Amino acid sequence: MVGRNCGPWSFSQAATKLNVTQPTLSRAVQVIEDQVGSPVLERERHGVRPTRIGQRLAETGRTIADSRMQAENAIDLWCGGQDRELRVGVGPMLAASIMGDFFSKLIEVKRKYAVRVVSATASRLIERLNAGELDLVLAPEQINLRQDDLYQHKLFEDQLAVFAGPKNRFYTRTDPISTKELAHERWIAIGALSGIFGTQKEVFSSIGVRRVSASINFTGDVMMAAEMLINTDVLCIMPRQLGTWSSALKDTRVLPLKAPLPSRNVVLWCRRTERHRPDVLEFLSHFERFVHSDIAPNELG
Repeated sequence: MVGRNCGPWSFSQAATKLNVTQPTLSRAVQVIEDQVGSPVLERERHGVRPTRIGQRLAETGRTIADSRMQAENAIDLWCGGQDRELRVGVGPMLAASIMGDFFSKLIEVKRKYAVRVVSATASRLIERLNAGELDLVLAPEQINLRQDDLYQHKLFEDQLAVFAGPKNRFYTRTDPISTKELAHERWIAIGALSGIFGTQKEVFSSIGVRRVSASINFTGDVMMAAEMLINTDVLCIMPRQLGTWSSALKDTRVLPLKAPLPSRNVVLWCRRTERHRPDVLEFLSHFERFVHSDIAPNELG
């Protein structure tokens, strides 16, 4: 037997994994090979590997097992009074700031749908939304991907800003800082490969600063970048609201700049044909109520 991403297994390992005896497993393999008319496993020095037909059967088996699990989940939802599942994609900055608080409140709300949450880069989430693997996505509106069949609903306005930790020389600065002064600093970047229009280099180029580059780029994670901001003198460009809402960035501050940076508004994405789905509209209502009631309204643009 063989795992999905590992080397050959012995029959004894496979039997233990499947919680059956080795003779039972051997008989089951023999029955399959009798039906196929050829071997489904080939023996090697350290175990067995699937043959070509064995690999195809294994892939089909995994599909059947996944379908069975989905069916069991549907039964569990129905028995629990929930008749469907809402699949929600959340971008990394949202995941690191307000979404934990939001879902803590949502779990107290009586609803007819369960929620499955996926956090990934914005580009990956939109790809999965286009493929029908997600029902809605909370992410920036400036996505560099196909969006012909997608619908956007603005959740709140945000704007890019420069964040600094206590070890940076500009941390206590109160008067406006020119972008030319910032050009000589050390930088890290978040979301450089996330599929969002406007990389850090593009942002600085748009306001007339050249030759600025990040020595370390983080994609799909905010926590490591937050630790670097606290522990070193690096600077980072992030969405202002989401950054100030994140507890991981509570010891950083937004630097006052002479020139404003571009907007980075957050929207709800869904397929255009499903924007009126009751569960999507209900989720949207809960989130907007949370943002405008539980998060200081005067902080929203």
